[in-house]
Amino acid sequence: MTKKLWQNTTELNALIEKYTSGDDVLLDQRLVAVDIYGSLAHAKMLQKQGLIHINDLKNLQHGLLEILKKCENGDFVLQLGDEDVHTKIESELTQHFPEAGARLHTGRSRNDQVLVDLRLYTKTQQLLIIEKVLQLAEHFCDKATELSEIPLPGMTHMQPAMLSSFGLWLAAFAESLIDDLTILEAAYTHNDQSPLGSGAAYGVTLPLDRVYTAKLLGFAKVQNNALYCQNSRGKIEASMLHSLSQVMATLNKFATDCLFFTTEPFSFITFAKELGTGSSIMPQKQNWDALELMRAKYHQVNSAQLLVSNSAVSLPSGYNRDLQLAKGSLMQAIETTSESLSVAELFIHSLTPNQSQIVKHIPRHLFAAHWAYVLVQEQQMPFRKAYMYVKNHLEEIPDFDLTTLLYQATSQGSTGNLQLSELGARIHEKKRQWTTTKAKFEHTITHLISE
Repeated sequence: MTKKLWQNTTELNALIEKYTSGDDVLLDQRLVAVDIYGSLAHAKMLQKQGLIHINDLKNLQHGLLEILKKCENGDFVLQLGDEDVHTKIESELTQHFPEAGARLHTGRSRNDQVLVDLRLYTKTQQLLIIEKVLQLAEHFCDKATELSEIPLPGMTHMQPAMLSSFGLWLAAFAESLIDDLTILEAAYTHNDQSPLGSGAAYGVTLPLDRVYTAKLLGFAKVQNNALYCQNSRGKIEASMLHSLSQVMATLNKFATDCLFFTTEPFSFITFAKELGTGSSIMPQKQNWDALELMRAKYHQVNSAQLLVSNSAVSLPSGYNRDLQLAKGSLMQAIETTSESLSVAELFIHSLTPNQSQIVKHIPRHLFAAHWAYVLVQEQQMPFRKAYMYVKNHLEEIPDFDLTTLLYQATSQGSTGNLQLSELGARIHEKKRQWTTTKAKFEHTITHLISE
């Protein structure tokens, strides 16, 4: 068991330790690398400012990189009693370099350490989520292009209403993900500021160079106000969770539609058998329960957002341990969203329309609105008059050719004018932008640990 950084001779009550730690130590295992990055940057800044000797810096760099290597090999594992990742790393470091290890905490608190860790962890995960969102949007766009001429009954009020197409349906999700991306981008900007050097929320009486550490860690800027650094905990996590909930809402609707389209008697689409499960009692069953879970996991992520948002309000300024609960909620939601994006990609690749079955479920009355538009254009009939004429002559609706009808809907965003090439170009430009951003951040971290 690692001795706490604050501990003297008093032994902490075992139940209190278990209650206050919870599963936080297990969650902190994911923060070992980013905690080391923050410590490396802090140590370099301390030496630059003349607060530690160059030999101390060399020892700290050597010791921290050894711990990072042990972590990557699975040999640095936190256990109950280690208190947190910060204590574990400092204790390990001090065993090998007592003087240098004792100097590392100069000018910082575990409060700004955990903020830095969560910001760096979140930033890394945001870049991966953004990459996956853009990849999935591209797959939706490609599939929409491939299946643009295949008809689909468009539904309103759960009833067949107008002629639609797979192109329209799939492109809707591509565009939804691009809208979700704008919210992810806002959350990324919100998170991309360095709290390091704010201490326990009230700054320190040492000449710290906060701009320097922010640059070393690849942050866009310093979060200036030391107290707001602490007050923003929970608020920034909630911003990230909101962006994830929007992505999950898009996936929820996709999953819901897919489950509806696979339901008999429709059977409009099918997927590769390896994406489904079977029944222990009914030999004929093919269950797409991954889609059912995707549909449900939106609520899991949205609940995490509510938990974190509610935990962050009605607290006095400064650090409050209530916000420890935000860490697990954030990490779980990130993992859920990332996995869901990967699962959705499998289903998009595998999605296969059953065109003969689809045609059976496109009754002639789906052409009613189109026939009214034909009367408006060809006979100059006022729309309301055309509408009533068609309503009174539903049995006379012409049997239009489906493909022709799809292409005759030429208003922007309709089945005959989806502008998929423009959508693809937007996705490609965003992919280029964020690939560059990710590469730049990774280069900054590589430079930090290789000097």
